[in-house]
Amino acid sequence: MPHNSIFTRIKDLVGDEVTNIVGYKDLINSGFNHAADLIPVNSELWRTTNFPSSDTNLQTPDAGTYKVILVTRTDSDGIERVCKEVPYDYLKKGEDKTSIYYNQKNYKNPIFSYKPRGDMVVRPLGGTVKIFRFEYLQNEDLTADSVTNGYSIRFPDAAVQFGILKACSYLLQAKISEAVQEEEDNELLALLQNQIASIDKLTQEEMQRLGLPFQAVGDGNDIEWNDRIS
Repeated sequence: MPHNSIFTRIKDLVGDEVTNIVGYKDLINSGFNHAADLIPVNSELWRTTNFPSSDTNLQTPDAGTYKVILVTRTDSDGIERVCKEVPYDYLKKGEDKTSIYYNQKNYKNPIFSYKPRGDMVVRPLGGTVKIFRFEYLQNEDLTADSVTNGYSIRFPDAAVQFGILKACSYLLQAKISEAVQEEEDNELLALLQNQIASIDKLTQEEMQRLGLPFQAVGDGNDIEWNDRIS
């Protein structure tokens, strides 16, 4: 039996009139993007995601269009290793040959960071670098009947319900905003606020089920995904 589409599941939670909300498709995308941002890069959820990778191009002027999940470096012996993210000042210390942090010959422990303008820097130099990333949803139409799971949008499939709940929250907030501007009665506003409270409760429960933190914490420097590139 086929799964219901993502949009059908959204309408089950917030109602069919969701299509009357201005920009509802963009709001749904924003909800999924917000959910993606709350999933730590070292989460098991990303390991089953067929996200794209780019080779060697470390200039990232469009870095705001995607979330870096994993960076690897393959050396001249063909061994691919996970790069650990470090603060930029730490990486710069390693460019001094007299420093104990010198990183140019540390082939077994590659690192990466970002320049102030956003370009990625990987050390040691050389080798083949791959950047695995989640591309934020921008022009995708998640209301299509064919979109029934996360694979088609390169989103963690096990977290689709989390994305749906975040999308519902965005949509309900928009409905409240419209109701306030149109000076709707207090009864309608109370109903919408109760809906949001219910969605928030379901979201917290879903985050617990997925083992996600309720707040984004840390800087991601403890990422170890060696089995991701086996």
